[in-house]
Formats: sequence, C-alpha cells, structure tokens
Amino acid sequence: MFVAVWPDDLTVRRLSALELGSVPGLRTVRPEQWHVTVRFLGEVGDDLFPVLVDALGSAATRVRDPVRCTIGPATAWFGGTRVLQIPATGLDGVAEAVRQATVRTIPDAGQSPFVGHLTVARVRGRRPEESIRTAVAGVAFTTEFAVPRFCSSPQRFARGSPLHDAAALPPPHMSARGPEPRRRAGSTRLAGVMSGG
Repeated sequence: MFVAVWPDDLTVRRLSALELGSVPGLRTVRPEQWHVTVRFLGEVGDDLFPVLVDALGSAATRVRDPVRCTIGPATAWFGGTRVLQIPATGLDGVAEAVRQATVRTIPDAGQSPFVGHLTVARVRGRRPEESIRTAVAGVAFTTEFAVPRFCSSPQRFARGSPLHDAAALPPPHMSARGPEPRRRAGSTRLAGVMSGG
C-alpha cells in the first residue's frame, strides 16, 4: 500500500504528449498509473485498515494551505538507470503530514526520505546503452496542478504491471475531485481505503 497524489486531467494530457521515441527495453508507464508517491506503507494487514483510515484523515486536516505540485523541469534517471522519472516538487508538506500521521503504525525503518517524482518509464531486461539513456534523459517538461486530495491505494499486479485503486481523503478546504476508485468484485471500502476481498 502507498499514499499518493494523482495528476489532474490537463497534466495527464500533457504527459501523454511527451515524446520519448522508440527505445528498446524501455516500458512506458500507462497514464492511469501516473502518480507521485508521498509515502510507501508496504504490506498492510486487514486489522490495520481502520487505524490507517483515521491516521490519513488526521493527515488531511494537517494540510491547511492549498497545495500545488510542479512536475519538471525535465526527465531524468532515478535510482540508478532503470527508472525514468520527472521530478515533482511542492508536496513536502503533504508527505510530512502523512508520515507523521502513519509513522506509529508503519515505522520509518528502512524507508528513504521523501523525494517527489513521477515515473514515466522503466527499463526491462538489460541496462540500455549510454547513448540510449542519454537520449531520453533531459527531455523538457514542466507543468503545475492543484492537489485537491491525496489517496491511499493498495498495489496489485497483473501481467507484471502495478494497478492502482484510489479512494480519496479530501482535506475539508478542498473540493475539487481526483481519480475515482475502480471497484473490483469482492473489494471492500473502508472510509476511503480500498482493500482486496
């Protein structure tokens, strides 16, 4: 499970027009999967869902000012050379609010500090040659969008690709709507958190 912010429709359309060319071994992320993770929670047992619901609701109330996320200024390799991403800024306050609200339930042990980024592609198989890695890094892209809410989402896999079901925990001062949850047969909704049945 993770907590994330999803880009708005305009940002998704702009990202869809990002031209990376045809790069052998580079798998682009599908638009419905684009997000900025603010905290990774790992495997969460059913008994912890009610606790996390309350914790994330508390985190939402701590974010008192309107939040805007800036994606840019260009593509770059993250975590070595297997993840191609675009930096995301403006979410440090959200990330810290979520961390403070959930750290008693999900300790920080082994977690890296928050570094905002939106993954656009991943390398499959062998590491690409230097010329290929250089060609897709530094592609200019900048946009900004309002963040009406953050979402908690369990992680599922199908054909090797992560699928995300998102449910919102809207801060009381924000009314715009983000991505709606995609319900699965046998799923259970607990006050804004989706879990597999």
